[in-house]
Amino acid sequence: MHPGSKYFKNFFQNKKILITGNTGFKGSWMSFVLKEMNAKVFGFSKDIPTTPSNFKCLNLDKHMKTYYGDVSDFNYFNRIINKVKPDIIFHLAAQSIVFKSYEEPFQTVRTNSLGVVNLLEILKKYKKKMYCVIITSDKCYLPNKKTFFAEDDKLGGEDLYSASKAAAEIFIKAYNESFFKFNKNINLCSARAGNVIGGGDWSK
Repeated sequence: MHPGSKYFKNFFQNKKILITGNTGFKGSWMSFVLKEMNAKVFGFSKDIPTTPSNFKCLNLDKHMKTYYGDVSDFNYFNRIINKVKPDIIFHLAAQSIVFKSYEEPFQTVRTNSLGVVNLLEILKKYKKKMYCVIITSDKCYLPNKKTFFAEDDKLGGEDLYSASKAAAEIFIKAYNESFFKFNKNINLCSARAGNVIGGGDWSK
């Protein structure tokens, strides 16, 4: 057993956690692991994105409450967050495929950028103490000749997917500086995920 696993289990046990994008590859594994730690896990997703589905293979469709809706629908998203009243939000909901951003640029920006803004606006008025981790992408960086990126590299994007993730990071920073650094209830951060592969990933 990993030496940190006891700490994490103690931290997450009985915490009410909302995972957006819980029916996707990363979200379904996160839901499964947190349920194993006895967290009270809820989901918010647009749909079940693949067939087969890791979400269904793990029987999460039968063992957790998932609300189906679009993060770009502010009113419904707001209603669900205030209904669940989570202690922690992991925001993974996204249009996650780069090539799809060429086919559906507006939908990509609406989900990846406006969806984040909607969440931040909801958190501005949230009365309960909360931790929120917004997952973006290492594609948020402007391409350069380096073989790796550092967190202080310039943001940007030469495709709509990358641009939508860079925009999300800019909004997170702006809201944090404008509102949340003065709000002791909301603890906000972003995490820039790289490419992740593994069992249960049936994305194209």
